[in-house]
Amino acid sequence: MKKLHPLCLAVLLAFGTHAHAAYIDQSRIVDMSTTLTASGSFAFSRTVETAAAALGEEFNGFSDRYTFKLNTASAVTGLMTSVPYDDETGLGITGFNLYQEGVTEAVYYGTLHDPFDQTWLFKGTDMLKAGNYFLEVNGFATATNASYSGTLSVSPVPEPGTLALMLGGLGVLGVALRRRG
Repeated sequence: MKKLHPLCLAVLLAFGTHAHAAYIDQSRIVDMSTTLTASGSFAFSRTVETAAAALGEEFNGFSDRYTFKLNTASAVTGLMTSVPYDDETGLGITGFNLYQEGVTEAVYYGTLHDPFDQTWLFKGTDMLKAGNYFLEVNGFATATNASYSGTLSVSPVPEPGTLALMLGGLGVLGVALRRRG
């Protein structure tokens, strides 16, 4: 009879642990370097599909990375929206930030611009130097099919030498027009 008691306890523990949903990591990495080089902007989106038993911050998180390379100094802006979340719809977005590869501190931190529409944005006031970067979107699912979408735009900035050459050319043109008149 004493041997039956530990066996029953083991069976109860085995079934008891399966009653709790496990954390599901749905993170992914997407390289968008080619698209950014071609057009200067990249539209991104993601639908997180989750079983109803695994919803909520403690069960189903994601950290998506959209990687890209800047060949020259550039200004970068980002915008993202998702369906507002509650117990039955949407995503809980916890971060929308831009990082330089190899640096732990974000270059730009996204801010929740409009909580009602779940609109996140960042607009760089400093030019980013050439190098490898990634946009990171963090959050958790609160619905079985929830999504976010956004755009990252890159605008190359002329190098100081190019700008000086252009201003010099405009100066010469101004002198020539003044002598003509």
